[in-house]
Amino acid sequence: MTPHDKLFIPGPVEVSEKTLAAFARPVIGHRGEAFKNLYQEIHPRLQELFGTKQPVFLSTSSAWGVMEAAIRNIVRKRVLCCMCGAFSDKWLDVARRCGKQAEPLQVEWGRHIDHAVIDARLASGQFDSVTLIHNETSTGVMNPLPEICCVLAKYPDIALIVDTVSSFSATPISMDALGIDVMLTGSQKALALPPGFSLFSASELAFGRASENENRGYYFDFLEFKKQQSEFMTPSTPSIGHVYALQSKLDEIFAEELENRFARHKRTNALVQDWVQRRGFEFFAEENFRSTTLTCVKNNRGIADARFTPEASPRHRRRLWKN
Repeated sequence: MTPHDKLFIPGPVEVSEKTLAAFARPVIGHRGEAFKNLYQEIHPRLQELFGTKQPVFLSTSSAWGVMEAAIRNIVRKRVLCCMCGAFSDKWLDVARRCGKQAEPLQVEWGRHIDHAVIDARLASGQFDSVTLIHNETSTGVMNPLPEICCVLAKYPDIALIVDTVSSFSATPISMDALGIDVMLTGSQKALALPPGFSLFSASELAFGRASENENRGYYFDFLEFKKQQSEFMTPSTPSIGHVYALQSKLDEIFAEELENRFARHKRTNALVQDWVQRRGFEFFAEENFRSTTLTCVKNNRGIADARFTPEASPRHRRRLWKN
């Protein structure tokens, strides 16, 4: 592997030599049998990771492409955007730019989204959809997904759109059992693939909504994804390298076994949180709602911001972490 500074940021994360080798395999035609067989081979394992019997789709885009697509395909008129950090806050702007009426459910950064507050807002009857980020990367908050999904179960006509970009495959999330209508993720975090690729699945309610939405576009048309996936193809030319890399990563994940993988992430997270406490830092996220896949700390020690930036030399970073 070419010498380089390793990435120790939430994403993109460091990509292994094995994954890069798979990514660099020779390109194949995306309309031929070789690609169909590749997609068909990985699909059952993707369904297991998503916890769904629904089809899982491959999108050559960042997760934001699918996030915007979910708004355009699913939201009829008014969406409640649960906002607790930089990424979830952005969804409000995206929805409004897509011509939807969007209202914020805003909490202070570092705090979680309270399922009881969602319940109170949905009881108004004003909303047909809800957006939620399960694991807010910018704050280190992991929102209580089971509790929130229990609230949504009271409102079967309201669609739940969930971003799992920084939690997917590192902690168990069962789309079908939780009643999630659109579940999406990106390639560059826990999956440890190169950025620029995303995965998603959608419920029958979501497909029904898409069929009613004339302005859902083409590139991210959920119905077109469903039609093409039935033949193990994609609506447009996919990144073949990403699919090969995904196949290699799935081999690793299922060789380790899911429960072992989830437990390993918990152990690693515990090590990091122990380091935070021993070095005298404070957590940014509130207790009991801290992410198990990443850790955000307050700069309560007054260390100059430049010492935390990726541009700092490796030697400079090593001095900081030893202190």
